[in-house]
Amino acid sequence: MGRRISMSDLKRPYDKLTKEEKRDPKVMVPIFVNQMLPMWPAVFYKWFLNRFPEPTSWVAAKTAYARSTAVMSIVGYIMGLGDRHGENILFDSKSGEIVHVDFNCMFNAGKLFEIPERVPFRLTHNMIDAFGLTGYEGLFRASCERTLSVMRKEIDTLMSVLTPFIHDPVADSTFKSKTNTIKTVNEVRTRLNGSSHSGLPMSVEGEVTYLIGEATSVDNLSRMYVGWGPYL
Repeated sequence: MGRRISMSDLKRPYDKLTKEEKRDPKVMVPIFVNQMLPMWPAVFYKWFLNRFPEPTSWVAAKTAYARSTAVMSIVGYIMGLGDRHGENILFDSKSGEIVHVDFNCMFNAGKLFEIPERVPFRLTHNMIDAFGLTGYEGLFRASCERTLSVMRKEIDTLMSVLTPFIHDPVADSTFKSKTNTIKTVNEVRTRLNGSSHSGLPMSVEGEVTYLIGEATSVDNLSRMYVGWGPYL
């Protein structure tokens, strides 16, 4: 039986890199593809097989997993929710749904980390493998599109919840100034309008395609902080 791979084993080559190298895709992509991913092959689908052995319960759990992952991915992207490492995404062993915890890193605060977060939501190879044969092209994509479509239709309602932040003194202390608070709220509106990427509004389908591409990009994942677990 082989020796169990530890986090120190994984971080050893990573810790030797300079800050500049950790941000360089020419350095990080080969390390990510050739060293990290082979250490951690996709196995999450086995959890569903073991936990839900009956066909009907297995299908129900996989459906709940894909839909809940899609909803939280889009909602998290709109609200700029970061720090989605493995300990902040839990799984309900009775239904298969995901459960997010720890919402301290909101409004794109992850982009201000020493090693900035580069993905709009967590969608690693392990998570995709658990979706089944269609990967993210099946129920996950359809659920993302439905979620984003609903949020766009309810943009006025959603913004009415966020707008009071502009006049809240607690928000001022959180975002350091009223100017930053207004900027943050406006960024949420821009994402809801679908115009945060090219400056021109994107269709729901086009934006979902873009977001999935960014979330699964090897270039982006390889430059995420190793403790975030982009290889899991």
